[in-house]
Amino acid sequence: MRFFQKTRVLIVILSLGLFSFLGEAKAGTAPTGFTDELIVGGLNLPTCTALLPDGRMLITEQKTRDIVLVIGSTLHGSVLNISDVRTTGNERGLLSIAVDPNWPTDPYIYTYFSRNGGTNYLTRFTASGDLSDGASTNLTFGDRYDILTDIPDIASNHNGGTTRFGIDGMLYLSIGDDAVDPCDAQETTNLSGVVLRLNVAALPSGAGGPASKALIAAPGNPWITDANDNTKMAFCLGLRNPFKMSIDPDNGDVFLADVGQSDFEEVSLARGGENFGWPFREANLVRTQFGCTEPGGSGNAVYDPPIAFYDRSGFGASIIMGVSYRQSQSVGGQYLFPTAYEGVVFFNEYYQGFVRAIEWDGNAWVPFSAPGQPNATDWGTGFDFVSDWMQHPDGAVYYLEQLSGQLRRLTHPGSSSVPGDGLPIGLRAAPNPLRAGQNLQLQFTAPTEGPVSLSVFDVEGRALRTLSGNASAAGDLRMEWDGKDVNGRQTAPGVYFLKLTGPNWSENKRITVLP
Repeated sequence: MRFFQKTRVLIVILSLGLFSFLGEAKAGTAPTGFTDELIVGGLNLPTCTALLPDGRMLITEQKTRDIVLVIGSTLHGSVLNISDVRTTGNERGLLSIAVDPNWPTDPYIYTYFSRNGGTNYLTRFTASGDLSDGASTNLTFGDRYDILTDIPDIASNHNGGTTRFGIDGMLYLSIGDDAVDPCDAQETTNLSGVVLRLNVAALPSGAGGPASKALIAAPGNPWITDANDNTKMAFCLGLRNPFKMSIDPDNGDVFLADVGQSDFEEVSLARGGENFGWPFREANLVRTQFGCTEPGGSGNAVYDPPIAFYDRSGFGASIIMGVSYRQSQSVGGQYLFPTAYEGVVFFNEYYQGFVRAIEWDGNAWVPFSAPGQPNATDWGTGFDFVSDWMQHPDGAVYYLEQLSGQLRRLTHPGSSSVPGDGLPIGLRAAPNPLRAGQNLQLQFTAPTEGPVSLSVFDVEGRALRTLSGNASAAGDLRMEWDGKDVNGRQTAPGVYFLKLTGPNWSENKRITVLP
């Protein structure tokens, strides 16, 4: 799919390498009540972290080609080395990892990396060993399946690079424009400057690849009916270097941190079908680009604007996407952030070390501020060289400080969740997986009195059934689902999502239905 007329030219872009000089480990400065603490040191240029359901953590190292295992506060070394990762250039290497949301039934990890030979790979590995023992180091990976093998990597930068699963069960992959011809970001046919949305559950088990692109193009993608298979996989376009991406665990919104060229760093919100304008826009700045012509003339085309941006002129900059904080993702809430943080979206500046936050006020995205933050603009300062963020089920936000090789944790110990404070605790669903003919038993702690509803969704977001109840008082409650839709039909085998909703709170759960 083409979005403009262009002349094919080779353009060499010189841009600031994302990881080009050294820094020292230090705690950042956050608002009143927050604690920044070291969990693990000794990592080698960590780029991404992913959590297994049992609490073990996997971290990618950019240049060693290793995926390392962390249990609690102990680094246990490599569980996988991907030998063909290409490490020349500041932005190449082993860039991202995601754990299959149906683990351990589907014991897969998905990695994105620069590969020797001039392309970037999206690859799946199959785990063996102790798949559900949070204390075990017996974990290895084999049966490599190369899903995508033709993502361009001509230049050593703008490789993009985040893999995240959405609440719809689809795998999202952000890809940069490869810093050769920025005009490529206005096409969905060439796997440059786009986000892909992939149905990796359609892949066969075991080793193999590459995948049929038509097979893994996710149902509901904006251009799923297009004749071009790359376009079928595309979710949005018009991006320069979306090195980091996050997904709201409550509503599925996709937040993209797009690294700018010389004027602005920006945060964009994708829900499917957006064109964010690169190379004709840098944030809200109108640009002209040699080699391609903006439809309707310069400044006339309509693009999707960022929801936040900052001026990067005068200093080295690379924006990194943080988390969209949700209390409902906490199990037990030992380190839960205050309730004011519900839905707050964080991002940070890799080189300058500041963290900023925004929230939706019902009409627009606006800056979020907290008592005791370092200054009027920045939620936090001193968070230098942070390469990835993750909200942990304990309520804390974990982050990787890349150049010091540290995994650190932001906590707010004074706001732990207890029954009655307005937050649900510990939605438990059993049996999971659920077999046809069984009833699913749900247990949870209702924090407040009032009506409670349970909605069941399929992987495409379609509501299949809603059950209603009433919490006469805060406390432990039970609900039951018979595995059937609103018409009384047994749901087909597959992945489903539960959403439990009460007055001013909600909680999500993923389940699997077996034959």
